[in-house]
Amino acid sequence: MRTVIFGVDGLSFRILQPLIERGDLPHFARLQREWVVSELISTIPPMTPPAWMSLVTGLKPAKHGVFDFWEFDVTSPTLQSRLVTHRKGGKAIWNILSEYGKRVIVLNVPLTYPPEPVNGIMVSGLMTPGAAAPFTFPHAFKDEIYKVVPDYRIDLSLAKTSPAYFVDAVLDMTEKRIRLQQHLLSEHEWDFAFLSYVGPDRIQHRVWDSIEALSRQGTRYFRLLDDALGDVLNRLTPQDALFVASDHGFVGARNWFYINEFLCRQRLLHPGASPDTKHARLIGFGREAAQKMHLLGVVRQARKTYEHFYAKPPIEKKKGIYRPFFDAIDWSETHACVLSSMAFSGGNADIFLSPEATVEEMEELREALAAQRHPETGEPLAEAIYATDAYGVGPFRPNEEHLILVPNRGTTFHLDIGRKNLWERLDEGKGVHEKEGVFMAWGAGIKQGEQMEALQIYDLVPTALHAQGISADEPFDGRVAQEIFVDGHDDRATSKENADTLIARKLQRLRSGSAMRR
Repeated sequence: MRTVIFGVDGLSFRILQPLIERGDLPHFARLQREWVVSELISTIPPMTPPAWMSLVTGLKPAKHGVFDFWEFDVTSPTLQSRLVTHRKGGKAIWNILSEYGKRVIVLNVPLTYPPEPVNGIMVSGLMTPGAAAPFTFPHAFKDEIYKVVPDYRIDLSLAKTSPAYFVDAVLDMTEKRIRLQQHLLSEHEWDFAFLSYVGPDRIQHRVWDSIEALSRQGTRYFRLLDDALGDVLNRLTPQDALFVASDHGFVGARNWFYINEFLCRQRLLHPGASPDTKHARLIGFGREAAQKMHLLGVVRQARKTYEHFYAKPPIEKKKGIYRPFFDAIDWSETHACVLSSMAFSGGNADIFLSPEATVEEMEELREALAAQRHPETGEPLAEAIYATDAYGVGPFRPNEEHLILVPNRGTTFHLDIGRKNLWERLDEGKGVHEKEGVFMAWGAGIKQGEQMEALQIYDLVPTALHAQGISADEPFDGRVAQEIFVDGHDDRATSKENADTLIARKLQRLRSGSAMRR
């Protein structure tokens, strides 16, 4: 049998369902009508880097070592940070299947740079430094890509540009991705394919109001995504399997909460007077002055008009686009800070605690966050507050402690300091992450027409392996979702065959190694 995982960044039933009901997405509708559907609950917090790595490994962040786009070292006198492009540990599903002799294709999965050796082809995705980098395995496949898709793009810059430019660029990038997908699935041998599409995340951050309103213009991308899914479905037989999975969902936010200003007022954050913090304070004062004079909306509209007429189209993402909010902090006085700029779009606040922070300070901060209410609605800020244990148990558990603040729906975070008010109302909705993603399953041995209870993101890999008759001896944090399979689905014979194949391949490698040493 052949198996495909169709991974989508930020796909949510919140948008998918009404488009299905409207008749826009016939292939997603077919899966929902005929096969297994459930929500897929993301990592804590539901951020792109840890979520994707958990989706492909079945492991929590403490085992794969990815928590953010940046890795922060708060044990040094001044903050040190390093860009993350690959997981530190754990096997991805394509590593496991390669060991079993399966031919694999991996296309555009985030944080897979540099591409790793597999029994097949890998094309790295988000966080690849650029097209000049060696972003394929084998390296020679890069030449084949540009013969088939001469203007192939790995990813786009997140730098500010007009929404119209950006959405068109995402559509163009996706059309090229589909062409490469078609080439890979048609012209190369494969048993397993992991195909990744990041477009929903890109456009939902930028044009949420238009997408939430289900405008024909705003939802063009989803119809293109449905075409890509249809291309996969049309290649599969009843003996094959397909899984659709997203790393997290999406929801709209109309409130900002200034989390670092809050930490300043709790006397836990002392940023000093660096150029960055002076700039943040000046912007804060300017925003408040414009708001008092009822000019904030005018300023924002002027900025949008400028971007529409003068901004350049997005280009390949540059290395520095995901910079930490604070480039340096003196931890001799600061005991808590939100460092990652992903708090804006991720819809969560990962609060780093200094090694000098006491247990009492941590508990007082938790209580203060839990007590925080919106000044007008009275709604609590926090939906949940998690400790470092939410990252799991493993060799990469952070040395410092964390409080992970997940807000109630409708709120996200701003990191500026020097604000008079902790809360601010947004003029337009902003798309941010939420934990509820999408799971769909189709194919041999899978139930038909079933709506299931929510699964965990860590369940995808063991479940997809089970569908192929493989019971891998890996320390998964997820489980096999037995409930999606028909009664009597028995893969013991296939498991024995796969186990025999794995043993034979390992013995062959040992013999080859011995021969080389001689």
